[in-house]
Amino acid sequence: MQVFKAMMKVIIKRLPSAMVYIIVFVAVSVMVTKASTKDNRFEASRLKICIFDEDESYASRALAEFIGKSNDIVDIENDRDVIIDSLYYKRADYVLNINKGYAEKLTAGETAGLFDTYCIGDRFSTVYMGQYLDEYTSSVKLYLAIGRDMTEAISRTEELLSQQTDVDMLRTDKGGASHFSVDFAGYFQYMPYILISVIISVITSVLVTMNKKDIRYRTNCSSIKNSSYTLQIFAGSFVFVFAIWIILMIVGAVLNEEIYTGRAWLAVLNSFIFSVVITAIAVFISSFEPKDNIVSLLTQILGLGMSFFCGVFIPREVLSSGVLSVARFLPAYWYVSANEMIADVTPYSFGKIVQCYLIQLAFAAAVVLLTLLVRRVKYNSASIGTNVKKAVSQ
Repeated sequence: MQVFKAMMKVIIKRLPSAMVYIIVFVAVSVMVTKASTKDNRFEASRLKICIFDEDESYASRALAEFIGKSNDIVDIENDRDVIIDSLYYKRADYVLNINKGYAEKLTAGETAGLFDTYCIGDRFSTVYMGQYLDEYTSSVKLYLAIGRDMTEAISRTEELLSQQTDVDMLRTDKGGASHFSVDFAGYFQYMPYILISVIISVITSVLVTMNKKDIRYRTNCSSIKNSSYTLQIFAGSFVFVFAIWIILMIVGAVLNEEIYTGRAWLAVLNSFIFSVVITAIAVFISSFEPKDNIVSLLTQILGLGMSFFCGVFIPREVLSSGVLSVARFLPAYWYVSANEMIADVTPYSFGKIVQCYLIQLAFAAAVVLLTLLVRRVKYNSASIGTNVKKAVSQ
């Protein structure tokens, strides 16, 4: 196991570069999890509203004061150009002008021509304040119609519209009662990019070091068979990847605040299979002995390429059919397909999930066979080309 031990020593020296990716990924996951676990209670937004009261009556002042209780009142010069600029630059969301005669019209049961308003387009503030004013004036008009005076009508209206109902924003966990939560689904969704970046950047660099000409020629001259050397390389790579994968699984369990249960185990298995695939790809790339800058370039190309084409960073619903057709030839596509079924983003089917697993394993098997072929051809030819002189006894 000399090759395996030597590889472990080189991996330890390369760990800092791997830990950078992992620390960043964990930090982002923690921030997202904390943000999603905050109190999901609904709170109405406060709008910036400017009010011009031309009526200056008790009713108009009461309306302005009532609006100010749930919104922020801002002062703007009563000039059309200034108002338009304020709305455009969002210094105000809504400008309300209470027309002269507001109280008299309301007492007479008229609701037309009570206000002039300034707003931009069909923004939320426009719709919200329009409904708000309609409800207020309709309620006051109703109380006046049943014989209440203006003071009582306004008081009853304010009491009615001030009633609030506590609204909690419910979030349905994907996977039903299987404990595969929304956070868990997102955690596994973005994991491929980290696995690709860490595994390829470290494993490929380590194996390139192990495959340097001088080291390789010494190995060829030793009693270690080429097949044994390759198997030890795969074993060393697997140990490193397994350690990284275990770390990510532990972090996932901590963030989810419970042990993996139900469908979550399918996501765990999916991530492990994908790790094996990326390990095989990293070993294959190292067979060509790329330089460090090429390794970095390939890491970014494969990491970002698979992430964008296969639906890791971008929902597959917005990707064209042509892009998805190409993505089918990449293992990350089948990883995301399985993860989406596990999370109920697409209809759940255990049989199709297993099919995704098998396709990923087929990718790994094909890459391993290519790696063995490349190494046999490349390194056998290197050993054949080495001249060894036979000592001749006198």
